[in-house]
Amino acid sequence: MSGHGPTRLEPTFTSFDPALTSLEPAFERPTRRLFLQSCGALVATPWLTRAVAAAAVEPLQLPLHLRQLINHIGISVPDVTKSATFYSHLFDGARIVGQEKPSLRYVISFYPGQMSVGDLRGAAGGAQMQALIDHFCVATEPYDPAAWRARLDQDGIRYFARGSFVDIDGIAVQLTGGRRRAAPSGAARRRTPPPAGGGFKPMPPLYTGQPLVKAHGFEHVMLHVTDLDASVATFRKLFGLAPHQSGAAEVFFSVGAVRLGLRKAADGEKPSIASYAIKVEKFDRSQVSEGLEALGAKVEPSEGRERRSVLRFADPDGLRCALWAV
Repeated sequence: MSGHGPTRLEPTFTSFDPALTSLEPAFERPTRRLFLQSCGALVATPWLTRAVAAAAVEPLQLPLHLRQLINHIGISVPDVTKSATFYSHLFDGARIVGQEKPSLRYVISFYPGQMSVGDLRGAAGGAQMQALIDHFCVATEPYDPAAWRARLDQDGIRYFARGSFVDIDGIAVQLTGGRRRAAPSGAARRRTPPPAGGGFKPMPPLYTGQPLVKAHGFEHVMLHVTDLDASVATFRKLFGLAPHQSGAAEVFFSVGAVRLGLRKAADGEKPSIASYAIKVEKFDRSQVSEGLEALGAKVEPSEGRERRSVLRFADPDGLRCALWAV
């Protein structure tokens, strides 16, 4: 957040479709919204600071009410198919949705929560060529997008994609909102690709065998920030989050059973979404570790009580994840 008015964001991902950025329900219709997730490195767009228009709109009152702390995350990788194949073996590949057009992406569902795997196209003239977790998304209560942009303009908070993304200490945070819909039941709960048209081309599953683990949603997402106090203050201001666990260099927020961690970045380290953790059914640590390594992951050592319930690893692209047995 900046106290000197909105400025131009240096983006970290590019394969981005402006047509999919309206602030509307995403978690009820993942196969439409989630193909936005892993959007490579976003092409920078001018800040939408329309002083005359903003003056005619009453800024939205803060904080917004969160319905989901982590609706989804997006990762950008050099080889989408390779990465999606890895996660298809790790989680339930038969329930992973893919699309070939308009760009190759796969959506992994954690029930609840999702992750989208998209193409890394580079940023800042091709300087960004390493895989990254490019953004995460929160789901909020209904609100007026124009009033939201007016609030961002008034408070000097940097944003892009018509306010669908805000920049918090250099980390892209997406917002999605809309009217709550009744939960589907029976066959209606099955995730299916949107109908063909508009260039959309669904892809068949990459792997339909037995997965290594069964996912049950996000446990947490960990951010590394350069200014811990300022970042905590921004999350509190925008979303009303209060730390439930904090220390000199680390803070955790929580909504329900999902946590968001903020950790002070090391000197010289850029802000980032450093890692994420998925809750899974109890598993055989040795068997899952062997399976991960056979797929190209690097299992990290665990100590103490964590060894019985947490398995940390870096995927074949070096992105860090943890499996938390529940």
